[in-house]
Amino acid sequence: MYDMHYDLLTAIYMAKLNNDFEGIKKWISYYNSNNVTGVVANMCFMSKKEMQEEYHSNYYKENISVLRMFKESVDLVNEFMNKDIDILFGIEGCDYLNKDELKPLYDIGLRAIAPVWNEPNKYASGIRDDYGLTLEGALLLEEAITLGIAIDLSHCNEKTFSDIIEFIKDYRDEGINPIVYASHSNSRRLCDRERNLTDNQLIKLKEVDGYVGVMSNRNFVIKGALENNIDIELLKDAYIQHLIHIGNIIGFDHLMISTDDIKFSLGDIDYQKLPIYNYESIAKDLRKDLSKYFNEEAVEDIMINNANKILKKVKGGNYERKSRNVM
Repeated sequence: MYDMHYDLLTAIYMAKLNNDFEGIKKWISYYNSNNVTGVVANMCFMSKKEMQEEYHSNYYKENISVLRMFKESVDLVNEFMNKDIDILFGIEGCDYLNKDELKPLYDIGLRAIAPVWNEPNKYASGIRDDYGLTLEGALLLEEAITLGIAIDLSHCNEKTFSDIIEFIKDYRDEGINPIVYASHSNSRRLCDRERNLTDNQLIKLKEVDGYVGVMSNRNFVIKGALENNIDIELLKDAYIQHLIHIGNIIGFDHLMISTDDIKFSLGDIDYQKLPIYNYESIAKDLRKDLSKYFNEEAVEDIMINNANKILKKVKGGNYERKSRNVM
């Protein structure tokens, strides 16, 4: 299975801050030939207050740069991870990096950015505000696309989402085809939460050849699932229904799997109950559930092949690197 969103860089950086790598080494053992064979490993940045309260008091300080944090985390993942596992490195929430840092980050391994987390920033806004892409945001995207970095639309509010789609369309009109996807987003029609995508957003994403990683976090599958203690089998079936609904709109060849499995990243007991699937055996369990609705070829496409189609373009040099004037 290829997991399109797991905050692995954040988890390993916290392990470094705590000087305790035993937990992360066990977690990394789940990446193996029979289970998770690839991952988009993210470093997540939210508001400083939330990072310091939810992650670690030293997760982000004024004197620590994103570039340094990212490099230290990438080096550790490369040290611990089985070399057979495919890894794509990303940053979620670009609040604390500048456009000029994208090139050195790319040289270290950055291949995907989500311009915003839920908070607003100088580039655009997530779901906690209502403005869209700013001029600085357009310049950030221009630099990212020129380098060949994929654009992740998860966490964008509807205005930011729409603005970025229109920005991508301008490139496509010029024969340039940036890679764009929502790495960990579900259907708002099936679960009415702002973080999920409306049918109209899915249609817009389809117009730019976009992909979706459907997220197996129970609170984005059924609203209030954690508080209401919904049966796990009902949750699994509801998750498959998200896959089916989104696939019917964007195409099943643009459908991928995503966990955003924060059970390990955050130690709070409530967070530990959010994932629907046990990460230790997720590939086997998910393949079994998908097989109730899809044939074997479609199951492999959703779990692995669709992700490979776009990720090899980002990693393998097939991505068109051209710049354009955003002014």
